[in-house]
Amino acid sequence: MPIEGLYVDRTGTGGTVTSNNLNKYHYKKPAPDVTVGINSRVTYKQMDFSFSGRANIGNYVYNNVASGALYSTVYNQSGFFNNIPKQSDNAKFTNTQYFSDFYIENASFFKMDNMSIGYNFDQYIKTRLSFTVQNVFTITKYKGLDPEVNGGIDNNFYPRPRVFVLGVNLTF
Repeated sequence: MPIEGLYVDRTGTGGTVTSNNLNKYHYKKPAPDVTVGINSRVTYKQMDFSFSGRANIGNYVYNNVASGALYSTVYNQSGFFNNIPKQSDNAKFTNTQYFSDFYIENASFFKMDNMSIGYNFDQYIKTRLSFTVQNVFTITKYKGLDPEVNGGIDNNFYPRPRVFVLGVNLTF
């Protein structure tokens, strides 16, 4: 568990970490070492199934949502309660510790982006029925909402939507 206000000098320079010189203290990178994609389509008689997915391996993300998750921010000055993420239980800090590497997390993931199944009817009118799901699932150890963020800093409060599409194509 981290200790509030105590930092380890990971660079060995003995310098003080501030927001002005934070870039030279990076020891994990947001860009993945490996990016992989997979897709396939299978057809059997009038039925077809397809999917596409991708993976990023070896990237890290600063979970900025978790870094500001404190129980002291539940009640705000205007007299209302705020929602706080469940990550506030992890560190148990009483003050924000923005420079702590406790919030740098492995964000490697595998995402199934699309899955689709369809059936073609060759009766009087050519008809195709299909069902598609977008953003099917994500496999990751990352504790935030989505490990795929731009620039390596996660500020996402809302998850990406899962979309269901029912399709009907008619050919005359």
